[in-house]
Amino acid sequence: MKFNLKNRDTSGVLIAYVKFGSESFFCLADVEYCIGTSWFMHVASTKGSLELEYFNFIKKFRLDYQDLYLAYRSLDLTDIFEKEGNKPCIYIDFSQKYFASYYQEQELEERVSKEWKGEYKNVITLVPKEYRYWE
Repeated sequence: MKFNLKNRDTSGVLIAYVKFGSESFFCLADVEYCIGTSWFMHVASTKGSLELEYFNFIKKFRLDYQDLYLAYRSLDLTDIFEKEGNKPCIYIDFSQKYFASYYQEQELEERVSKEWKGEYKNVITLVPKEYRYWE
């Protein structure tokens, strides 16, 4: 196992499920990287679409699915904060320009570009069943 979910900062470091076309993955990143209106600050959008450039940028926070699965299973799942706090709270589909957030701190779903649809909802149902490491 390459990382540990136990006692992590669940309010400042978020688990997100991101996708672009047929490619998708989980990532673990500081909340600042989930603010859609500031994505342009992290990439040179002159090289292509902002969505594709930012999707490629966020890959550096990518988690290995098996490591994530094992890290989650090693938690004390009788502790509701560890159990729920280590599920994804962000879902981003870059090709559909769709952003869903279940993060209660900053209304991230409202901080997306006007061409995007952002909404507040429990994102775990959006993750394909075969990638639901918490089930």
